[in-house]
Amino acid sequence: MKPRNATELAIMCFFMTVAVVAIVIGVTVVAVKGDGPVAAGVAIAAAAGAGAVAWARAFGARRSAKAELTSGEQYQGLANEYRRLSDLAITAQEHTDLKLGDVGVQLDYLREQMESMQKILKEVE
Repeated sequence: MKPRNATELAIMCFFMTVAVVAIVIGVTVVAVKGDGPVAAGVAIAAAAGAGAVAWARAFGARRSAKAELTSGEQYQGLANEYRRLSDLAITAQEHTDLKLGDVGVQLDYLREQMESMQKILKEVE
């Protein structure tokens, strides 16, 4: 079982707490007043239903999207796109390395030319 992230845990804890508080209040009202009002039972049912609906909405869509993505053609398409982009990045890096090597060779050549020019200028003086 995969551990949940902080947002999922916060949502679940909030709705579970609300549902438990509503149930405790409802049970307390029923215990104190005997029969208890019908509104307390409705409030308990509404709180429990809201918690269940919120939980189902928060996690149901995510699970179905994840299952569809990892098992369908979309996953293969994304994996192929990732491979293509990583190959392009590697190729671009190789081209950059080659160009950098060429620039280094040209700099060495220019340094040699400059040194020879300085020697000639010193001899002329």
